[in-house]
Amino acid sequence: MDEGQNVRIRESGEEGDVGGTTKDYITTGKGTLAHDETASATSGSAKSGAGRSTRSSADGPPLSAVHMSSSGTEINGRGTPTGSGEGSESRPGSQALSERYDTPVNIKVIHDSDQDSDSGWDTDLEIEEDSKETYDATGRRAYIQACKDLGVVPVSHFLRHITTNKISMKHHGLGPQGAKAIAIPLVTNTTVLTLDLEDNWIEGEGAGYISEMMKENCYISDLNLAGNKMRSKGAKVVGEMLNDNTSIRKINVAGNDFKDRDAQPFADAIKNNYRIKELDLSHNEFAEIGGEIMGQGIAATESVSNLNLSWNHLRRNGAISICRGMAENLSIKRLDVSWNGFANDGALAMAEALKFNSSLQWLDISNNRIADEGALLLSKGLEVNDSLQILRLGMNPITAAGAMALLVAINNNSNTALDELDLTDIVVNKDFVDLLEQIKQGRSNFLVFYKGAIGKFEKPAEKEVDPLKLLVQHIEKNNLRIWDLFKAYDKDNSLTVTREEFKNGIMGSNIPLTPRQIDKLVVTLDRDGDGEIDYRWIAEVTGFELPS
Repeated sequence: MDEGQNVRIRESGEEGDVGGTTKDYITTGKGTLAHDETASATSGSAKSGAGRSTRSSADGPPLSAVHMSSSGTEINGRGTPTGSGEGSESRPGSQALSERYDTPVNIKVIHDSDQDSDSGWDTDLEIEEDSKETYDATGRRAYIQACKDLGVVPVSHFLRHITTNKISMKHHGLGPQGAKAIAIPLVTNTTVLTLDLEDNWIEGEGAGYISEMMKENCYISDLNLAGNKMRSKGAKVVGEMLNDNTSIRKINVAGNDFKDRDAQPFADAIKNNYRIKELDLSHNEFAEIGGEIMGQGIAATESVSNLNLSWNHLRRNGAISICRGMAENLSIKRLDVSWNGFANDGALAMAEALKFNSSLQWLDISNNRIADEGALLLSKGLEVNDSLQILRLGMNPITAAGAMALLVAINNNSNTALDELDLTDIVVNKDFVDLLEQIKQGRSNFLVFYKGAIGKFEKPAEKEVDPLKLLVQHIEKNNLRIWDLFKAYDKDNSLTVTREEFKNGIMGSNIPLTPRQIDKLVVTLDRDGDGEIDYRWIAEVTGFELPS
């Protein structure tokens, strides 16, 4: 045994002995002493400077316990014979301890250099090296284990995208337990910013799991829970989550069978949460009471800029309350209340809102049973409003007289910001067309869509042809590139142009499109209605190449 090696020896009685004793020994290359001799040896060694080891537990970390066995001596974790074989060099203190003390022993050697390492310790907290697991940074292992515990099949798409900034899992049939399995690893996930779980039938239970996750996760800012049959329970837990979460900016809970009473959690959320920018509550069943509740939330919110309430049952007092809320609102820029039942009373309330509201830029009130009377009332608001840019009134029972009242109001407002009037499926007359041409002379970017004009002949073939299809055919026939059409206007090479620049590019290329077809093409390509056309999208849908 080398100098400087410290050994603890435990002596025990033979197996089966009654009252058997156990003795600990400390040994070094200079000798061995019993544990009860340590104290006296300490003082003796201080005087003589030589002799047996004087180390005690008070001098440093405790030595590791010795595991008893009769098989041999454990040195550095390897078993070796307890006695010295023939030819081995005899040194003081190195004789066979089993012979010296007549007791089977086991020795564990601890090098001084190992005192600060894990190898010199034997505690309940020790973990075998092979069993130590690295931190599950991706969450994949947590997800697989959760699926195993819950008895659901792991979704490979989720595993592949858990480290990306967007997870889109529409139509995967997750159910409540599948939603729970997904929620577990997302609690600590820091990469996913957008989570799309549309149409997975997670119900109220699954919505609860996702909501609990969202209370802890501060990275996901875009959440889509549309079409999940969440009903009242889901409305409650999601609403509570929105009151606590400060990172979410956009949430879609459309098509979840919400009734009137379920509007309250969302109205409270937009009152209290100053982070939410977009809220989609379309395709639910809010009627009069639901509209009254949401109207209060609309009046109070200071953050929501995009609100979608289309395809509900909003009517009478519910519709009027929505409009009154808009009269007080200062944040909403885009409001979609299409496919409801506003009727003429709702049109009157919206006209009053337009007189006071200075923030609304985009309004869709199409298919709301608004007749000529409602159009005339609405025109009173258009005469003074200076913020609205896009108004969609199509598929309402409005005649040429109602359409004319709207256009006259726009023409009379010198401060109007309106760039687009959508009167889809509404027939106008020749007077309307003449006034429109007059307006366009001063405002060439003003777009109006209507079904047709009484007393004015138009080739039906031109109206039926898709203008985007005509554009693609012209480009292919003349071997052109999208880049060639717009590079003169795209000065900063951003691959975007304004509506006016796009129209100039089309007309300057002699593409066989009528002014109405060009207008329709502009609206189609300006997908988000921001006045900018990203012609990279044309390249994507047509397969045309753009310069790298």
